Amino acid sequence: MTRPSKDIFIFEISAFAMYNLLIGYLLVELSGEHVLDYIIYFIVFSFHFIANNRILHLTHEDLYTKAGRYILAVSVLVGWIIYQLTPTSELVIAFFSAFLTGGVVLNILNDELPDEKNNSFPSFIAGIIFIAVLLQLII
Repeated sequence: MTRPSKDIFIFEISAFAMYNLLIGYLLVELSGEHVLDYIIYFIVFSFHFIANNRILHLTHEDLYTKAGRYILAVSVLVGWIIYQLTPTSELVIAFFSAFLTGGVVLNILNDELPDEKNNSFPSFIAGIIFIAVLLQLII
């Protein structure tokens, strides 16, 4: 299997960094008011980050290991810092939340949905139900 070019890596890491920045930015708004809400938010997005990490590592191996994973980790923190330092409105939160939700759905459909050859559909459905329940506890 041939590896994608460095330009493709830069594009993908930039897109995922923006995506992670949104997750960090929305952390306070979407996680709720209690510590348990933050824990649930952490669990939900941890599974998502692990899946993204696996896909990016398999696709870009060395580049991802050397730089990509650090860029993605820092981008979540940068998003949270931007939220803390800038004024926001319900409209901005709604727009970013919708954008993030679309990104999550596209990510799941593209990378986390099992292939026909290596199908684990019951596990996939169980994961969807688990995440849906956790998200309902937050919202």
